Amino acid sequence: MSQYLINPNARAERNYRGLFEAEEYRLVNDFFCSQSDSDPDPTPLLHLRVLASELGIGDILLKDESARLGLNSFKILGVSYAVGRLLGEGRLAKDSVLVCASEGNHGRAVARVAAENKLRAKIYVASDTSPTRIEVIEKEGAEVIVIDRNYDDAVKQAARDAGQHGWQIISDTSWPEYEEIPRWIMSGYTRLMAEAEMQWSPDPPPDLILVQAGVGGLACAVVSWLCQRYGTKRPFVIVCEPVSAACLLESYRAGKPVVLRGPFNTIMAGLRCGEVSPVAWPTLAGVVDAFVSVDDEQCASAMRILAHPSSDDPVVAAGAAGACGLSGLLAIVQGERLRSVRGASGLNAQSRVLAINTEGATDAVRESPEGKSKL
Repeated sequence: MSQYLINPNARAERNYRGLFEAEEYRLVNDFFCSQSDSDPDPTPLLHLRVLASELGIGDILLKDESARLGLNSFKILGVSYAVGRLLGEGRLAKDSVLVCASEGNHGRAVARVAAENKLRAKIYVASDTSPTRIEVIEKEGAEVIVIDRNYDDAVKQAARDAGQHGWQIISDTSWPEYEEIPRWIMSGYTRLMAEAEMQWSPDPPPDLILVQAGVGGLACAVVSWLCQRYGTKRPFVIVCEPVSAACLLESYRAGKPVVLRGPFNTIMAGLRCGEVSPVAWPTLAGVVDAFVSVDDEQCASAMRILAHPSSDDPVVAAGAAGACGLSGLLAIVQGERLRSVRGASGLNAQSRVLAINTEGATDAVRESPEGKSKL
């Protein structure tokens, strides 16, 4: 069942500009401009105007990351930028091995960037990772190591092995003494928002932004960019998570990062995380306006709506994690349980809402935790 928490202090620090300084945004822009020959066009910003009308709001903007840089998720933004920084600083050798833990998309991005730079990659995955996700990582040329535990355990095992063998960790979550590269990865993600602003202009920014969270890297990037760009006039931001893996919501409830032990029974495989990234947490706790958890039924409904839209809305192929933000919007608009979030956000018939489809379809068959098809 969906839960929510509203942060009444999200705009208390009036001059806060997020996790990154202006120089970092300049470096991100310079890096991606230098890569423009290989991928000159930004991912599309779609309008779901018919769905918006059905929900009684002004417009829904959907940033569609289902075909980013030849892959099916936004993850390669952060990985390519972080590895580019390491290469530029001479911190990778010809025989370097890139290592990470992943539920699928991040690992595939690490594998792709490693192959493009003639490096090796080892990707650690949990034992319940789908065979399809493992297969696509292996097709990128990486070695996949299956850990007989969950994602958070895979993170720890990858770190131990990397330390023992001198491999380079490329993780989108942080831990003590490992913060620089996760920060770079998150700053790379801000490219998504810079593109979106160019696409919605000359219109003003959306009134409400919904962003999904696993360890919180993308959410931190989004709210940091909004703080830097718009300050206290930034859009209202809602972070969305699966009910069984709502580590950000539960951390905010506790007033400090907490560890969820699972089981993480959700079709939103890319968001099955029990620990928030420590480097992201202070920003998320300080400036996110509300945290919402969504159930699998709501997510499956959002996936169906995107795949089979009404009337003239575009068809969008979304994985379960990709549909999480839109799932949150449906829950807020349609459910009485989240009425307080709807009121706090000011959502009304004129509101313009931005959601992010963070991944395209990732598995041929998607099932609920009970094993029944949700599509």
